[in-house]
Amino acid sequence: MVNERWNNNDEAIGISLPEQIAKYILKKIMKGELVQGDKIVEEYIASELKTSRAPVREALYLLQVDNIVERIPRRGTIVKSFTDKEIKEYAEVMAGLIQMAFDMSKDNWRNPAVVAILDQKLDALNEVFVKRKLIDYQQKANLLTSYFFEVADNKALSKFYHESVYILNVFAQVKWKVDTMEHFHPQISCIVALLKASKIEDAKAIVPNLLMDTLE
Repeated sequence: MVNERWNNNDEAIGISLPEQIAKYILKKIMKGELVQGDKIVEEYIASELKTSRAPVREALYLLQVDNIVERIPRRGTIVKSFTDKEIKEYAEVMAGLIQMAFDMSKDNWRNPAVVAILDQKLDALNEVFVKRKLIDYQQKANLLTSYFFEVADNKALSKFYHESVYILNVFAQVKWKVDTMEHFHPQISCIVALLKASKIEDAKAIVPNLLMDTLE
């Protein structure tokens, strides 16, 4: 039986046990508990979740299909490493996805309730920015970006986003410095202001440089 503290209702509804475990492993990677090159030991994950190894093995297969982990002969399953070229390609894809999200959500930014939540997420980002908490900043920035796709309300687009964002987040864990955050923050704040002003094309124009600049 899976650990009840982990397997809450919000996480479990509508997805299989291997998919739940895959999400659990992915969260460990996103939090930096597992980093590029780390071995993922089936029995450890099974013990943590109080389940058998079979669904853990299936979960690792799902993560392998999504290009998040890889199986190495005589070593097992490890968190996949990415080249600079791969990171750049994913950043370019992500820029296009965000621009599409802005196009699909352009009418929704006139909704006061939508804008109120956007302001809340930016306020949370501002708070950790002032404190220069880099890891917390990355997590809050991810929540803000995810909200763009939530407002766009397109399941296919959201799926592509969530499949791509992991790799960029792993890169951010390794490469981002305080200077990166200080360069990123005014640009993402400007994007939020432009969305609220319904200046969608102006917001879209910032996105490619915003993402590519973080790779330097």
